[in-house]
Amino acid sequence: MVIAFLMMVGAIIGGLYFWGIDPLDRFNQLIGKAPAHKEGEPVVPSVTPPSFVDFGLLIVPIVQDREVRKQAEMIIRLEVPFEKKEIVAQNLPRLQNAFLEDMMAFLPYQLRDRSDLDHAAIRRRMQVICDKVLAPGWVKDVSIEQSSLK
Repeated sequence: MVIAFLMMVGAIIGGLYFWGIDPLDRFNQLIGKAPAHKEGEPVVPSVTPPSFVDFGLLIVPIVQDREVRKQAEMIIRLEVPFEKKEIVAQNLPRLQNAFLEDMMAFLPYQLRDRSDLDHAAIRRRMQVICDKVLAPGWVKDVSIEQSSLK
């Protein structure tokens, strides 16, 4: 059985080489033993495009004088590293709870002297929340696509 298994693995690797796929190349890149750069070839830096996780709509009731006076609606988008996209997407319920809890405390004080939302202050506050809930650096930027105050 061991010989049959080894022959099957060899056949799979041989088939991959035949079709132009080097299975050991990806393995070597993962463990850090990729072949050295050859002289004369231009070095092409690997640039990963920004990845985004759409948070969606966040509706925050604004409680002033013990009653709901207004309602803030924001469409939020999170910029994340490509390798962390799945983890951040799985933790959206935790982020939603943390955003809602913090914004319910923050927005009434912010709107006490203003009639509109301060996007820069809200983005900074949400970035701090992301760093606390997930880990520092998992969310690069928080953008507010649309917002309204009703």
